Amino acid sequence: MARKLRAAVVGLGWAGGVHARTLDALDGVELVALADPDPRRRTRFPGHCTVPRLRDLLLMDLDYCVVAAPTAAHEHLALQLAAAGIPALVEKPLASTAAAARRIEDAFHAVGVPAAVGHTERHTAPVAELARLLHAGEFGALWHIDARRQGPYSGRIRDVGVTLDLAVHDLDLGAWLAEAPIESVSADTVRVAGPHEDLVTATARLSGGPLLSVHADWISSYKARTVQVRTEAGLLISDAIAGTLSLHANSAPVDGQGGFRGVSSGPSIALPVAERPAPFTVQHALLRDVLLGHGDGGLVTLADGAAAVAAAEAVLAAAATGRTTPVAARALAAAA
Repeated sequence: MARKLRAAVVGLGWAGGVHARTLDALDGVELVALADPDPRRRTRFPGHCTVPRLRDLLLMDLDYCVVAAPTAAHEHLALQLAAAGIPALVEKPLASTAAAARRIEDAFHAVGVPAAVGHTERHTAPVAELARLLHAGEFGALWHIDARRQGPYSGRIRDVGVTLDLAVHDLDLGAWLAEAPIESVSADTVRVAGPHEDLVTATARLSGGPLLSVHADWISSYKARTVQVRTEAGLLISDAIAGTLSLHANSAPVDGQGGFRGVSSGPSIALPVAERPAPFTVQHALLRDVLLGHGDGGLVTLADGAAAVAAAEAVLAAAATGRTTPVAARALAAAA
């Protein structure tokens, strides 16, 4: 790669720090500056140019910029980047509301500038392999996806609850794995310490019929990151922490004429999972290749990110009202 992309990061909390270290080590990219209004955070990156505001970065001839500030600031920062014609990688969730997420999507679309969302869970090795197999039609009809994301509270997130911080990952994963948008959701939440919900459990109906179950919390002493997928061929289980993918086969397959003869326990098979770089590295490499004209896919689009926020918003509305809640129509069109 003859030319290096000039990249920057705005927001130097935990995620911003990971982005900065990833960019520092990535071939074809030069990390030219970092921005955060907190001078104490800026001192954590000696040897790098650090500035207090995004507007200082806009003077530096950037090829792209990471937005890793608190969620409430995403729209303001992303719109500035779009107006300046600078490609962006915006941390998840794309915004704190569906309306704000759509405004970000519209702004980048209007200027024709590439942008992506940092839904890194798509890039974990077992989930990426699970998606490859499902999208290739290896296991027949997909009936149900069950995603669980739990663990202790990290202390990093204070501006949103567990739905927008964690469950949004699995709302995105469910729609992506099934290749079908979320149509409606029902949900309940639990608040332990507040001010936002600390546990959420939701059931979503995907276009075409499959169900998606999502559980997320940060009040568990045991950490889990699993996705179970029930299909004609059997039960697939992806474990992002263990790095494994397994198939518990169904030895009584569905009748090809549309009947159902039952499900019987078949062999349990450990499926091979190829080694991959860290998820942050994968997403930056994908964006780098797009910007350098060497790649054209694999990024989580702004439409995907907006659809995930719309689904999360519907989850919170369903929990508040006790009623099944449709996902905004435009989010369905964007995700289809």
